[in-house]
Amino acid sequence: MCGLLAIFRPGGVDDDEALRLLTLLAHRGPDAAATWFSRDRRVALGHRRLKIIDLSDEANQPMQSPDGRYTLIFNGEIVNYRDVRGAYRGPWQFRTRSDSEVLLATFAERGAAAMDDWVGMFAFVIYDRESQRLVLARDRFGIKPLYWTRLDDGGLAFASEIPPLLGLRSRARADEDTIRTYLETGLYDTGARTFFSGIEAIEPGCLGELDLGSGRWKQRRWYHLGRHLSDLSNASEQDLIDRGSALVETAVMDHFVSDVRVGLNVSGGVDSSVLVRLAQPAIKDLHVFTQDFEPPYSEGSWVRKVADGAHLHLCPLGRHDIEASLDWTVRRQAEPFGGVTVAGYDAVYRAAGAEGVTVLLDGNGVDECFLGYTKYGQGGVLERGRAIDGTQAVALEAIAPRLKSDANIIELPQIADEFAEPAKAAAARDLLATKIPRGLRFNDRMSMGRSKELRVPFLDHRLAEFAFSVPTRYLLANGQTKSLFRKIAQRWIPADVAGAEKRSVQSPQREWLANEWRHLVLGVLNSESFASRGWVDAAKARAAYDRYISGSRENSFYVWQWLNLEYWARAFLD
Repeated sequence: MCGLLAIFRPGGVDDDEALRLLTLLAHRGPDAAATWFSRDRRVALGHRRLKIIDLSDEANQPMQSPDGRYTLIFNGEIVNYRDVRGAYRGPWQFRTRSDSEVLLATFAERGAAAMDDWVGMFAFVIYDRESQRLVLARDRFGIKPLYWTRLDDGGLAFASEIPPLLGLRSRARADEDTIRTYLETGLYDTGARTFFSGIEAIEPGCLGELDLGSGRWKQRRWYHLGRHLSDLSNASEQDLIDRGSALVETAVMDHFVSDVRVGLNVSGGVDSSVLVRLAQPAIKDLHVFTQDFEPPYSEGSWVRKVADGAHLHLCPLGRHDIEASLDWTVRRQAEPFGGVTVAGYDAVYRAAGAEGVTVLLDGNGVDECFLGYTKYGQGGVLERGRAIDGTQAVALEAIAPRLKSDANIIELPQIADEFAEPAKAAAARDLLATKIPRGLRFNDRMSMGRSKELRVPFLDHRLAEFAFSVPTRYLLANGQTKSLFRKIAQRWIPADVAGAEKRSVQSPQREWLANEWRHLVLGVLNSESFASRGWVDAAKARAAYDRYISGSRENSFYVWQWLNLEYWARAFLD
């Protein structure tokens, strides 16, 4: 896991500029840092390394091919790199035991087609001296980030996070289309656009090429989930259970590969239970970590059952703990985020660090792949601006008229159109365009902010492709969500645990925003800066907040939006 920086300037890149901006990614890679410049000085590649596989300095980056044609910077893990290396029959003489070198060798042999064989998470930049181009790509589901911006001199720059790119622009400006979309629909991280004007994400499953001669930049999608499905319509349920069990075990076991200590980030649910059971025989001295808010929001009793035999670390969280990490989280995320549970992960990764654990796995992705939400059985489409529980999440009446007049709503990418069935289309939308992309961003920034690597084995593409190929009648059966996964889980956990009703992760956010954090909210709503931005009508927001503290508290997200959006603006725009 690492931090990447690539700069192309037609007139040449300044050494000090590259070094200064790479320092902004130091938290992503505290173990090694280096920059590399092309012969003509028009391209600079910078890399911050967190050592995970092959801890030797020989595996540091930027990494060059033996003939000097290709230079690589790479962030992520190719968890099947040993198999890929074993199948390689080319002339490359491997110098390291790293997955980075396997990526470079196979790309040098096959180009972008090599990505089809890689399992895991990755974002990379490769400089090709012969063709005078930069090639960049993100993994299938966008687990690892990569952003880009166009420079005033006609150049481009790329980075793992947004702040280094802000350092290349004259000033940071808000993307008001993104802000209106966020306030009106609750959606963000839905595609290429970010909260900053002129800074975009390379989308999940996409590849970009920059022609260094002409400066032409183009992107294309290299992975389409819908094109990798199998016909399982005639498979029996038992056959699906057997196939699914094998894929789950392979995905989880492959994601344990590491030369540093591995632990788990867990909740009290079915997905975490499966992770723990598979990890116990594979990882000696297993440590598992979880957030632990005060009752009635503590999952401690459930997590204790899940942890069975592992070293359990319940990370206690009160409002003072979250307040203490709030400013740090705002700056690390660099865009608005999902609420106090996101900030709460800081305690989890600090606890992991105290135990010497560098890599953690969690259970993200099961619900989106195996239809784990009730809404999928109800057509799968929620009215815009409503939370997954059906409550109203946004305050439409408080959106400023100026924003509605000057900004547009960003439409979702049409990725899910490959799925004709409503339940599958809704799940694909959550996986590829809405829920999972923002969650991956939250998790990446929080884990890497403390120099920890978070892996998501249930987003292994082999497992996801299987799940989306399974007929819906096996996924939603007898009124039960993710029915097939629950039956698969019984290979490792008791039936009563596998069949337990899904519980949403909860926090005291609603109560804190109405009571203990009232001074924070009013401090924002009454501030001159909040009113002057022209995004939210401050008077109408105060009226809505008065109703909220008087007892209308079905959903606190819109109050959090105002607070978080203003804190973000103060940190990055003012």
